[in-house]
Amino acid sequence: MEIELKLALPPQQAAAFVKRMARRRSAPVEQDLVTRYFDTPDFALSAQGVALRVRRAGRRWLQTLKTEGERQGGLSRRAEFEMPVHRGGLDWSRFPPEALAYVPDALREHVVPVFETRFHRTAWLLVGKGGAQIEVALDVGAVVAGERSQPICEIELELKSGQPDALFALALDWAAAFDCLPFDVSKAERGVRLAHGIEAAPVKSVPLELDDGMGVEEGFAAIVQACLTQLQVNLPGVLASDDIEYVHQARVALRRLRAALRLFRNACGLPPELQDNLRALAAALGPARDWDVLCGETLPAIASYYPDAESWQQGMATLEARRIAVRTAMQDALVQAHPGAWLLAMQRWLLRHGWHSHPEGQAVPAAQRFVQLAPLDAWVRRALQKGHRPIVRGARDFATLAPARRHVLRIAIKRQRYAAEFFQTLFEGKRQARYLAVLRDAQDSLGRANDAHIASGLLTAAGREAGSMRDFVLGWLAAKQADAADGECAESILAFLKSKPYW
Repeated sequence: MEIELKLALPPQQAAAFVKRMARRRSAPVEQDLVTRYFDTPDFALSAQGVALRVRRAGRRWLQTLKTEGERQGGLSRRAEFEMPVHRGGLDWSRFPPEALAYVPDALREHVVPVFETRFHRTAWLLVGKGGAQIEVALDVGAVVAGERSQPICEIELELKSGQPDALFALALDWAAAFDCLPFDVSKAERGVRLAHGIEAAPVKSVPLELDDGMGVEEGFAAIVQACLTQLQVNLPGVLASDDIEYVHQARVALRRLRAALRLFRNACGLPPELQDNLRALAAALGPARDWDVLCGETLPAIASYYPDAESWQQGMATLEARRIAVRTAMQDALVQAHPGAWLLAMQRWLLRHGWHSHPEGQAVPAAQRFVQLAPLDAWVRRALQKGHRPIVRGARDFATLAPARRHVLRIAIKRQRYAAEFFQTLFEGKRQARYLAVLRDAQDSLGRANDAHIASGLLTAAGREAGSMRDFVLGWLAAKQADAADGECAESILAFLKSKPYW
């Protein structure tokens, strides 16, 4: 059983990492490795989570079969079968029966080489926390599929003996020092994507697979893990890509995470230092997303109504320059916040069930004693009802609510929507689908009104830099906010009041 933690290392930090490792007493072992991966032409093995490879290290050849296993926050556990072979070809007879069970007879005769990895490995054997034996490998090179290639620069920490927590102790230090991010994607997966021509893309949240046999703590850990996973896979794009959807999805992940932590706050509270870092990450992303919405959604919808196209383009160029500057500042702020270290610290907290930790002499809160025994489904019904009540109160008074109170109502609707989505698989029926639909409609309509409010603030702050278009847009947005308050927002709120709780 292979247990390892993988970190993506910025290429410009590789030399600094080697210099840091030179301070240790462990002498490095260096190798040039060429690895040939095998699969069927339609990639049937990778579809089943199986990686099959033959690797050359010097004059030695090894064949390896790895299974999918468990992966979260850079840490993976998976079965691995490895043994020597001759001259780079597969030898099925050398695999034990339990390995062959992963590759049906019908597939073996169709297996062919599909891509390669070529990299230089520098490896150290370290003694970690609690006497754990850890192999640390720095891999720098490329994965190659036909004419396509993709760089590799990563650190792998493989646990040879001891507890997985020892991996986190080392990884946390390096993530802070070298801007590493936890990385769950194996070289085999990157090769499959490269062979298929699949480009990296922003990742949305996916439905959780919860069941009513879970306890509250188990459900909480699964929800937090899903939010962290969405953030982790979008962070590289936030830091390096111009695609604005990466920022949007990373922000959604943080919002969902904050909603989950608030939902479970009396049972599984987050330590103050992790909570503070979470707020810092959310604050770093906010302004960039606001400018993306203004320049990418709000203004393009108005452009055709402005009579002077040339003047509009001049104003847009100024605002786009401001948007780029805000985005650059966001990326700088994120690097300074060390999101990789925070993600690892969150994963370590989840692995340890950190909400059980209390200062010496402090009693365990009654709410936490309760959830250690409570079934998830009973707890969820109470939580959903608790979130439903303030929305009903706000919806009934919607026509008389001041803008600030409508904003509070929108936040309550958003939190309730996330809660309902977290627990979606615990319920069935059309009533659940209708309730979720009206929550989404209400959040979207109030969100559009809020976008107009934020856009007005950004344009007002921009002053005359935005040119003659500014006053026209401010007037347009003011009218839109008034129409939204009396139109689609009111309709969506009325639809919510007519909906019935399904729990």
